[in-house]
Amino acid sequence: MTIDPLILRALGYPYSYPAYDFVLDKGSVAPLQDRNSLEGRVPVLAIGSNRSPEQLLRKFNDEDFLPVTCVKLCDYDVVYAAHVASYGSIPAVLAPSPGTIVDIAINWLSKSQLKRMHETEAIGINYDYGVAKSLKITAEYDYNNREVGCYLGRRGCINIMGNVVALKEITATKRVFNAFSQSEILNQIWLNEQKEPRFEVWLKSLIQSKEARQSTTATLERTAILNILPAFEVFTSEGL
Repeated sequence: MTIDPLILRALGYPYSYPAYDFVLDKGSVAPLQDRNSLEGRVPVLAIGSNRSPEQLLRKFNDEDFLPVTCVKLCDYDVVYAAHVASYGSIPAVLAPSPGTIVDIAINWLSKSQLKRMHETEAIGINYDYGVAKSLKITAEYDYNNREVGCYLGRRGCINIMGNVVALKEITATKRVFNAFSQSEILNQIWLNEQKEPRFEVWLKSLIQSKEARQSTTATLERTAILNILPAFEVFTSEGL
């Protein structure tokens, strides 16, 4: 059976990614060989699809040079946001989780790439941009716990039976939250809405209708779990 590519994209989040440091260069992916190329760039946590070459190629010109490095972040986990992305997925946000160590990445962005990334993350609508100086981050290179940015959800975390839900596709040790795949979280929302007897029809309408996404997001936001991240200083749109 042929599955609609729009549905495949929605269900594919956060998309596949290399398990090694890499560079996106002229539309191709190669292992990162020279860490001197990180100098002068802005480190931004890639907690969801921004770690994936597939998603990065959607956001940036295929002539761009963009290094991505693997890191482990302590005392946090990657969980579902209380909003629907424009392509029908439930995206990721960072949430505190003492004792958990989550495998994420860092995008090393030029200033023009950072501006473009802000545009793709709907700053002031779905996300704020925050910067932290004291996160516990480990990597295979000398990271030095420098200042690092992150896109922080404005609407809180999705609430499933009173609990935050982690992304099953993101690896973590000592995880305390239940973890759902993208398909599982979308099916749960579909069952809760009870508007359409067929999941695929419901999801397709969610992808194609801004009003449907806004309605579902409003429902998720009403019951969302507050997400407090005091380690991050949030920048207003004027200060970006």
